[in-house]
Amino acid sequence: MTPDQLLHNLDSLIAAAPEEIQPTAEETAAAELAAKIKHRDSRAWQALGPRTGWPEKYCEAVKTPPHGEKWLAAQGVARERVKKNGIVVLYGKRGGGKTRMAAELAFMVGGSRYRTAMRFFLEVRATFRKGSERSEMDVIDELAKADLLILDEIQERGETPFEDRLLTHVIDARYAANRPTIMIANLTKSELSQALGDSIVSRATENGISIEFNWPSYRSQA
Repeated sequence: MTPDQLLHNLDSLIAAAPEEIQPTAEETAAAELAAKIKHRDSRAWQALGPRTGWPEKYCEAVKTPPHGEKWLAAQGVARERVKKNGIVVLYGKRGGGKTRMAAELAFMVGGSRYRTAMRFFLEVRATFRKGSERSEMDVIDELAKADLLILDEIQERGETPFEDRLLTHVIDARYAANRPTIMIANLTKSELSQALGDSIVSRATENGISIEFNWPSYRSQA
């Protein structure tokens, strides 16, 4: 083949080549997944960042979509109640993914405040110190006005009249403002009512739902 023929063939190949190489189906799927993860990453930071009180591990956890047939079914029930501004009580054995579910719901809402019951009480007690820049009402108002409030580890408290009053006050404030609340407890069904108290149980019965996490663990739902 002469040099002229080689050049002619090369020109023909160049002319016939597509202007842009199309990605394969695998490459397209990988790019779409990366875009979803990046978007979820950004939303996770906004919904569960440091200002919200959420532990960092949950901000990382929600970057990966949840899994598990039973877990996802329970999440769907909880999601509908949150949309209706009700009270959602998640209870059962440790490790079932209760707090992870609350994190997903906070991710959905986009704005939340997360507190363990003990931290909430300690924040209020800290306002009693001389020179404190915050009052008891400042603490309660922050939680009462959040788009979504998560109160975790309800069982980890002294159940004193002081704590009962605070807990009832913030739940009542949110109920009156028509804002959703999630409470989480590592308790059995029989222990739950006693831990929450009559007033909160009454509110939860009127406009709430309780979900028992009775599967072995969240990881086993994979």
